[in-house]
Amino acid sequence: MSNINTEGLPPEMQARIADIIEKAKSNAIQPAVQQAPAAPAPAPVVRPPSLMDHIIALRQEVAELRQQVHASAQVTEAVGNAVGQMYQMFQAQTEPTSYSSNFQEAQPSLNDDF
Repeated sequence: MSNINTEGLPPEMQARIADIIEKAKSNAIQPAVQQAPAAPAPAPVVRPPSLMDHIIALRQEVAELRQQVHASAQVTEAVGNAVGQMYQMFQAQTEPTSYSSNFQEAQPSLNDDF
């Protein structure tokens, strides 16, 4: 921690920082002497899951899947509604609205009537 650059600080700040660093060094925890490892604790007895544990876990999974299916249905419905709105918007634009589209739909005429 002695590589702290305090040159640009006022002298009272430099003194305060140096004091804090010295206190930190004096309060540092000394590494403890390594002791021989104690005997390992006996392993807890683990019972195999019962049928009821399996049923509870399966019910939780079914509930999660039900939520996912519901969310998927909501997304599908929202996409369908958006597609329907876009279809209606473009359907209104496909009607002939200008002279050029009327001209293209008209039968060709051999008479030049002006």
